[in-house]
Amino acid sequence: HDPLPRLGVHHLSRVWVGQVQLKARSERREARSSSDWLTLHRTTRGTEFIGIVPTRVLNPPGATGMRFWSLNPYVGCEFGCTYCYARETHQWSVERAANQRDAPAAAREAATLPIATGFERRILVKESAPEILARTLDPVRLGDTPIVIGSATDPYQPAERRFEVTRRMLEVFLKYEGLHIGIITKSALIARDTALLAMLARRHDVSVHFSIGSLDGALLRQLEPRSAAPAARLRVLRKLTDAGVRCDVLIMPILPGLTDGEPELREVVNGAKAAGATSVAGGAVRMGPATRNTLLPWLDQHRPALAARYRSHFRERQYVSKRYGKALHARLERLQREAGFVGRARVTGTGELKPMQGDLFAE
Repeated sequence: HDPLPRLGVHHLSRVWVGQVQLKARSERREARSSSDWLTLHRTTRGTEFIGIVPTRVLNPPGATGMRFWSLNPYVGCEFGCTYCYARETHQWSVERAANQRDAPAAAREAATLPIATGFERRILVKESAPEILARTLDPVRLGDTPIVIGSATDPYQPAERRFEVTRRMLEVFLKYEGLHIGIITKSALIARDTALLAMLARRHDVSVHFSIGSLDGALLRQLEPRSAAPAARLRVLRKLTDAGVRCDVLIMPILPGLTDGEPELREVVNGAKAAGATSVAGGAVRMGPATRNTLLPWLDQHRPALAARYRSHFRERQYVSKRYGKALHARLERLQREAGFVGRARVTGTGELKPMQGDLFAE
């Protein structure tokens, strides 16, 4: 409803000052280089939100090795999941900024923190991501390749309540049609955008993937200290489904000896079906360097016997054995059929598995 296009030249004196003020504000933001970090907010619990200006926001498949375009509004995450692999990405971003000749003080300070602490307490916010996306989005270049929002860190983590970067990016997509958009989250905050997601679902192929590793709330409170309760995620899934947004559940990562039991998996699969999920997928944990540094200490404290088995099993490997992967697939497929899901169960992260000797987790 902008009246400016209908105004004549004789009206410009009435709006000229306002235009200059808004433009100057925009130019100041765009003028900041990608090395500039600005502390946006500090919480009493010790978390700092630091604004950064990315050079790009849509990462192509060729740059990530994935089969989709990735879009991550935040680097770092307050949820603090013990199994999270994305701490490595946060570390790279911090070290790259800290090693520059004119490194900002915030980057130098963040680089001194332990990886786990920095990831959870120094959240990088891509404030200008919606504007960059609006300027650079090219549907022709995207083709039929999906866009996945939240492939590294949760787009609806607590920071989103204050900064609304994810919401503003979704609003950009309202100007287009025919895209394939996926969102991965374990946050109940996504319920805030139900109406917006429903509008997008009428213009695009939209799917929301809820990460729910278990319905054991007490266990998840230990593994994911600040994430939404699993029951809350299912309630939001139902709300989105009722609004016409397609949703599914990712049982990821499945932790051998901890969350891979048949009763535990059946509970998640049945809960997903009852909430209206269209499908369920699962995948065993990948024991990369970042995961080792956080999950193994947690196991040492809470499940010492299991910790010893993990150290033996994953001594020189990141993936579970091929035999375990097949057994997990068969279990999920059976549970999916029992729950009434149509089609075959999907198990991610098993295609590259190599055989292992002495598989401690095999059935």
